[in-house]
Amino acid sequence: MADAELLRLEIATPVGLALQTECESIAAPSVEGEFGVYPGHLPLLAALRSGVVKYEVEGRSLLAAVGPGFVEAGPEKVLLLTNSFALPEQVDVDSVRAELQAAEERLDGLDPDAPRSDMEEVQRDIEWAHARLAIAAHD
Repeated sequence: MADAELLRLEIATPVGLALQTECESIAAPSVEGEFGVYPGHLPLLAALRSGVVKYEVEGRSLLAAVGPGFVEAGPEKVLLLTNSFALPEQVDVDSVRAELQAAEERLDGLDPDAPRSDMEEVQRDIEWAHARLAIAAHD
């Protein structure tokens, strides 16, 4: 177990490093449920689901939205690899609400015989919209 007081948080997307900061703790959504990481954490590899990442910087709780991806955590660093990322100030609530409504309508209109992957794609869109709305509500 490391003696580090802070964790290095890095969130990377296909276009580059979206966030890099030092923080006291991190909570993130995985496909198995939410998990937390503190300095000295044992190595962890998990699949991310869309949701809210909470991280503490100088005693302040900050939020970001992430899409599906992967997380690698260790005693001193947490790396999230995701296709989607947003900070509260980047969220246009009206646009996201419209996206959510469109996704819910697509879900309602799906043929029961449609491939499961079609439903999963729409569900991911809905989860991504909910994550962005959640962080915007706390901004």
